[in-house]
Amino acid sequence: MAFNSETIVFGEKNVEVLYPMHEIDSYNGDEIKTHIKSSIDSSDAVIINCSRVTYLNSSGLRELIQILKNMRDLNKPLYLTSVNEDIMKVFKSTNLNRLFNIHDTNDDAMRYII
Repeated sequence: MAFNSETIVFGEKNVEVLYPMHEIDSYNGDEIKTHIKSSIDSSDAVIINCSRVTYLNSSGLRELIQILKNMRDLNKPLYLTSVNEDIMKVFKSTNLNRLFNIHDTNDDAMRYII
């Protein structure tokens, strides 16, 4: 598996937190997407913590956009956290930083979960 996950109970909300490892590409992104689809019924929000991500390509971006679309269709929030400087450059150069909710830490993102 290309990521670790945990469920955090925050107030009355269940938050699924995923920790992708090394890279997000079409393969890893698809694994993450499949995991979220299987656990979304019991989750109120999803955080993808990118602290262990060292590489993100266009295929990975496509997968993240599909995950975001699926989450929005279910009216559930998706947050990205701990995005390193190099990965953030990719988001900014594609203006996707305006589309995604990106926060410094998981705790920062949790403040927006109502």
